[in-house]
Amino acid sequence: MHLSVENFVEGTKLILKLKGVLDYSTVDTFNFKEFTSDSIEEIEVDFSNLEFIDSTGIGAIISILHTAVSLSAKVNFKGMSEDTKELFETIGIFDIKKSLLGDDYHV
Repeated sequence: MHLSVENFVEGTKLILKLKGVLDYSTVDTFNFKEFTSDSIEEIEVDFSNLEFIDSTGIGAIISILHTAVSLSAKVNFKGMSEDTKELFETIGIFDIKKSLLGDDYHV
């Protein structure tokens, strides 16, 4: 199993493009914090090429939400599969996002 994360900044937006599997075996390679700075106003997570995510991966996504809170940034989820959306709905990630960031824009 493999995960690659393409991180880049466009203006004040940090874009994270996930490719592969985000689970217990790959989560250690998911390090986005080195790309954050106080100038980041938005974090976009692109799930278009994500094949699978487990509970450990969900934890990594929640850490993005907490980082966004500390930066007063918003978070947008992009390219989610129906399976990932359903998983996020079931676990309550969208509710956590809304609670932490005050918005419900996620796709």
